[in-house]
Amino acid sequence: MIENFKSIIFDFDGTLHKTSKIYTPALAKGIKFLQDKGYLKDFELTDDYASKFLGYSARDAWKLIVHGLPEDLIQSAMKIVGSAMDDNLKEGRGELYKNSQKTLEILRGRGKDLYLLSNARVEYLDIATEVYDIKKYFKKIYAAESFDFIPKDQIIEKIQKEMEKEIIVVGDRFHDIEGAEKNFLKSAFALYGYGNEDEGKNADYKISDISELLELF
Repeated sequence: MIENFKSIIFDFDGTLHKTSKIYTPALAKGIKFLQDKGYLKDFELTDDYASKFLGYSARDAWKLIVHGLPEDLIQSAMKIVGSAMDDNLKEGRGELYKNSQKTLEILRGRGKDLYLLSNARVEYLDIATEVYDIKKYFKKIYAAESFDFIPKDQIIEKIQKEMEKEIIVVGDRFHDIEGAEKNFLKSAFALYGYGNEDEGKNADYKISDISELLELF
């Protein structure tokens, strides 16, 4: 143990959860909807392509996939994909990373305050934490939807006031590392997640498995 952190803010998708298992097939439904509307005509969806958007809010993801997409189609595509993701979770198609639950349990047992913060919908996080029986480990769960999907660094600025110092942010995308950096907090970058290594270049720690957190704190 090299750091005495009291509060740990976890990202969900790509940090605790192998989200591509439920996201890629859900995104395929949204792509099919748009193809029927005349968009993305020769587009072929791959798992690698879909994974690039994990960590973004749904709205931002669609803006990157299709530039200039009308608002009504963004809303429709978001609902299609969101509903499919929820269904996939309920049907047991998702999966936590191998050591996620064990790591959360041990950290909680060490007296750490654990928080979950995701650029996701409230319902999605509710379903996921129930399905995987991990809600009990977190002192509080924050979905970006509750903050009108403002950037993660702005959410962290608000919620850190409720937390005991020292605080560290654990995540796999630049949103997490920048969120920590802009709020003068430490960060740990999940190399095994969906971000590329460059996204974590400014992180204080880099981990290849979530269980490595146990060696840090």
